[in-house]
Amino acid sequence: MKKIIAMATMLLFLGAISVFAAGLKVGDKIGNFTLKDALADKEYSLSSPEFANKVVYMVYASSSSADDNDHISDALNADKDVVRLKSENKYVGLGVGNQKDSPVPNFIIKQISKSKQKRTGAIILLDPDFTMGNILGLESPHKGAVSALIDKNRVVRYIYVGKTPSENIPKIIELIKKYSAE
Repeated sequence: MKKIIAMATMLLFLGAISVFAAGLKVGDKIGNFTLKDALADKEYSLSSPEFANKVVYMVYASSSSADDNDHISDALNADKDVVRLKSENKYVGLGVGNQKDSPVPNFIIKQISKSKQKRTGAIILLDPDFTMGNILGLESPHKGAVSALIDKNRVVRYIYVGKTPSENIPKIIELIKKYSAE
């Protein structure tokens, strides 16, 4: 009987660990966070006025994959409907730089982030402690990129780990339009 109880306890424990370690999926609600931006060390969270009640397209990247999803940002900035939604404060872009895994000094990461923020118009936040990586359910250290579309209620509507394929762009644009209209 003790072996059965021990085995059941072990299975529950392992199940709890695997659920905790599982990555964020479509339909999951994203946890809140507070991170500083690259330009002025201003703190932001998903409840900040810049993100509140807006659809957020977020790219999380390590220094080795900082440019992996630039083609998506370029496509979103070129789509007239997405640009209109942005100007109507219904949609916003967000970049988060993972500083935890990088051998590159933080001041260089800040400079790269500032440049990217000016180029894309997205707010770029810095993640020195893997806060966002943990929220996304990534293993530390994570080298790579994650892109996610988060609706106004903070529910994940799209997520892709790695360099997002170009053929996903129409789907991302469609989802931005759909959830911005709600």
